[in-house]
Amino acid sequence: MRRVWLRLVTGGALILQLAPARSQLLPPAPPPPPAPALELADPAAEEINLCVPRFGNSGCAARLYAGLLCAAVGEGAAPQELQQRLEQQYAQAGIDFRGISASQIEAMAVKDEAPRLCPQKSRQIQELFSSLAEASGG
Repeated sequence: MRRVWLRLVTGGALILQLAPARSQLLPPAPPPPPAPALELADPAAEEINLCVPRFGNSGCAARLYAGLLCAAVGEGAAPQELQQRLEQQYAQAGIDFRGISASQIEAMAVKDEAPRLCPQKSRQIQELFSSLAEASGG
């Protein structure tokens, strides 16, 4: 007769292990000592650090801008705070803005990245930028 044990492995996958049944029951082992607290990396910071290698300079800039728009639209955040946050993210990502215009980043953010990052707010973001363009005569 065999016993089946479940073991959790990295990635959350379960592996079944078959082991021969022991003829004698052993006393229960003492519980393991508590594991030291792990400092988890900020996933947003990790994503920002990998942004330029994954998406290029203009793609990364548009993605970060769209992420900020997704978080801010409909939330009433202060524009100065948002601008500062975006500048920090751009600096952390190490984006090289040579040859990239603000309008190029904005268009990519609104048309391409916002629908991917926050489809539920994408239409609202596009309407906001459309009305801003109309108001400025563009």
